[in-house]
Amino acid sequence: MKKNSVVNVIILIVLLCAAIWYLYPSFNFYSKTEEQRYQLKRDNPEITKKILNLGLDLQGGLRLVLEVDRSNIPKDAQINVLDRAYAVIENRINQYGTFEPVIQKQGQDRLIVELPGVKNREEAISLVKTTAQLQFNLVREQDESNKAMRIIERVVSKKKLPGDEEVTDSTKTDSTKNVTDTSVIKNKEAQKDAEQLFAGNESKKDTSAKAGVDSVDEDSDLFEETSFISLTEGVAGSAFPAVELKNIPKVDTILARKDVQDALIKGGLQDNIFLWSHEIVRNGSKEYKNLYYLKKKPELTGDIITNAGWEVGQGQSNSGQYIVNLEMNNKGAKKFARVTGVNVNKCLAIVLDNTVYSAPVIRQKITGGRAMIEGSFTMEEAKALSIVLTAGALPAPVKIIEERTVGPSLGTDSIKKVTWAMVMGSLLIIIFMIIYYKQAGLFANIAVIVNIVMVLAAMATFGATLTLPGVAGLLLTLGMAVDANVLIYERIREELATGKTVRSAVDVGYSRAFITIMDANITTLLTQLILLWVGTGAIKGFAVTMSLGILATLYTAIILTRMMFNVVTASNDIKKLSI
Repeated sequence: MKKNSVVNVIILIVLLCAAIWYLYPSFNFYSKTEEQRYQLKRDNPEITKKILNLGLDLQGGLRLVLEVDRSNIPKDAQINVLDRAYAVIENRINQYGTFEPVIQKQGQDRLIVELPGVKNREEAISLVKTTAQLQFNLVREQDESNKAMRIIERVVSKKKLPGDEEVTDSTKTDSTKNVTDTSVIKNKEAQKDAEQLFAGNESKKDTSAKAGVDSVDEDSDLFEETSFISLTEGVAGSAFPAVELKNIPKVDTILARKDVQDALIKGGLQDNIFLWSHEIVRNGSKEYKNLYYLKKKPELTGDIITNAGWEVGQGQSNSGQYIVNLEMNNKGAKKFARVTGVNVNKCLAIVLDNTVYSAPVIRQKITGGRAMIEGSFTMEEAKALSIVLTAGALPAPVKIIEERTVGPSLGTDSIKKVTWAMVMGSLLIIIFMIIYYKQAGLFANIAVIVNIVMVLAAMATFGATLTLPGVAGLLLTLGMAVDANVLIYERIREELATGKTVRSAVDVGYSRAFITIMDANITTLLTQLILLWVGTGAIKGFAVTMSLGILATLYTAIILTRMMFNVVTASNDIKKLSI
């Protein structure tokens, strides 16, 4: 054995030990059942950095193509919108703990998000799409809320309510009085048209009778409910109006009506807004949502939040319920203390994406920059909400323009087919090499096995993801590794045919094949580096495995097999080589 072979053997042993060390966590993880793996990932998110992760096409998951909606963003604020959206979504997903998520930019407005191993589709989509616009809005006083309700009721029902003032010239010009005149249209023709379109049941019956027909117009059922107040009659014990879930579309339709909005503006209520609660209130067999009347301009916004976390409440009002705790920066803490100090005994609504999660009463000035969100959360909802608040708000809404779900069964089927392909391909190569090259073929087979082990270990070490294209890269690596050995062996055969000794033939065969092998592998490696630079998704997966495979091939074909030949040819009197 040559002197440098001792060093090479030590290097080989170190490399094999390192490969086994880095591959063992992956072997241990994938030897467990699917449920055990999922639980292990939930309990120990760091495990994803220690194992060879499988891509979306192998283990199933969710693929989304998102488009950033720039329609409501001022031109001077559109710079880096996609980059900011990318950073926020990446931060959220990393905290969520999915296996090696893939997030890529596409064009000027699109993001591709791949979430391997995701089981809860709705939770994942909500996490990605939620804009997380957090606001703290004051709840309007009861008198102002009642005033708004009465104005809407008059517009919808076209009736005066008990206690309404008569419409006189003075009431028409005094904006501080009740706005009964909002239901009166000066133009008689316009009034008649409005009554026909928005009238309640009585008006419809009268109009139908005058027209000599027995039924109302087809579209009249849209405004069939004549009493807005009856729709918002609420639930006993609730401080806010409540609407049964089935009637929410009706209320939304009424609130969006132009005549309703105009009446509220004439009544001096343009600075307020109606928003629904997140929580569903149950009363017997019926389910309701509260309708909050808030000051439109928020007192504080979510940019003051520095941290958010979830826990099980311990207080009297939230014992056993999941809550979200908020921490604010210094500026936000001071402003929050000022707002709560001047609004004691009023309700401050915590609004996320135009939904009221809670509206607690301010009992005293709150200092220290801490707040709490209640809302009958599940554990998953509380966790997801804390993540989006910590990660920050999206700079603009995003919409899903493409969604593809790969089921676990498809992933399992892919793994079986891939495993079968690799086993069959490897067996055919092993059999061919042993039959055709005999002992030298055995050396090549050992080198190929070491090659694959080293590639998989390297991928596990760097936290890379193995995908179907990556598996194709592994199979191609097998072929290239064998090809390098074939070049060497054929050159050795040629040298033996000229009458050279075994030792000399081996030396010349390796030295002359070296240039050809290096040329072929280096040009292929450069191609893979270009694919890594400009490629996305599947192309990158292929390029990663091929690049690692080429480096491993250069070592195993040129150094490892040469070490084995050195052992065989250590004796100077060897006359024949099994090749």
